[in-house]
Amino acid sequence: MHAIHPDALPEQSTETCVFKTLLPPALGGSLAAYLLTVTKDDLHSHEHEDQVYIIKNGRGVMRINDQEQEVGPGCLVHIPRGQPHALRPLDGNPVVLYSLMYRSP
Repeated sequence: MHAIHPDALPEQSTETCVFKTLLPPALGGSLAAYLLTVTKDDLHSHEHEDQVYIIKNGRGVMRINDQEQEVGPGCLVHIPRGQPHALRPLDGNPVVLYSLMYRSP
């Protein structure tokens, strides 16, 4: 069994976010789960995994390719593999979200 609370995990960081690894790929196989705190947008893509964001707190503008949509608490966003994407926080506040990454068939 793997049951963990985010408060029990160490923080890791990049230039654009702070994150905690809730379910590492070594345990989840084709699924990994993270808790992200996004402070700045970062256009990037994942060549081998699809990604799902579930927004917990904050508001932002989600960009996938050339499409943009405002998102907030409760929103779910599916990001197909290989698609450039970025989340830009609004109002100077970070966006906290769960990120699920998985390999689709």
